[in-house]
Amino acid sequence: QTFALPIFPATLGAAAVTVAIVMVATWIVSVAIRDASIVDPVWPAGFVAVAWVTHLRTEGDPVTGGLLVAMTTIWGVRLGAHLAWRRRGGGEDFRYQAMRRHWGARFWLVSLVTVFTLQGVLMWVVSLPVQLGLAASGAAPVVVLVVGAVIWAVGFAFETIGDAQLTRFRNDPANAGRVLDTGLWRYTRHPNYFGDACVWWGIAITAA
Repeated sequence: QTFALPIFPATLGAAAVTVAIVMVATWIVSVAIRDASIVDPVWPAGFVAVAWVTHLRTEGDPVTGGLLVAMTTIWGVRLGAHLAWRRRGGGEDFRYQAMRRHWGARFWLVSLVTVFTLQGVLMWVVSLPVQLGLAASGAAPVVVLVVGAVIWAVGFAFETIGDAQLTRFRNDPANAGRVLDTGLWRYTRHPNYFGDACVWWGIAITAA
C-alpha cells in the first residue's frame, strides 16, 4: 500500500487534534462534576471519533476503509455503552477517589496530565492502525481482510459474552464475595483484555 505524502501527516495530525478535543472536553466536565471516572466510557468513544474523522478526511480503499470504520465503531459503541451502564449512579471510581485524596486541591490539574493526557496519548498510538489503514491508497488483499475480520469477531464476541456473564454474576446477591469461575471466565479472569487484544490485532491485520 502507498500513502500520499501530503495526506499522511495531515491524517495523523487530525487524529491527534481529535483526541485532544475529546480528552480536554472530558477533563473539563470531570472537573465541573468532580468525577474523573467519566473518562472510562469516553475512552472507546474517542476511538470512534478518530476513525470517523480520519475516514472523512481520506480517500483510501472503500472496502478496507469501511471495514476499519465499522470494526472500530461497533467495538467502541458497545464498550462505551457497557462502561457507562456499569458505572451509572455509582459515583467516582475508587481509583480516582484515591488519587483525589492523595493530591488534594491539586487533583484537578494533576488529573489533566496523569489521567486525561496519558490516556489521550495512548488512544492516538493504539488507533494508529485505523489511521494508517484509512490513509493507505492501496486495496488490501481479500485474505487479509477475512483474517482480520475473523480475529476481530472472536475478540468482540469474547468480550461481549464475558461482560454479560460477569454482569449477571454480580447482579446475583448469592454471589457476594465469590469469584466467577465458569463460562469464559473459567479460562481467563480478564475477558475484556483478551477480547480487546483480538479486536485490535484484527484491526491491525485488516489495515496491513
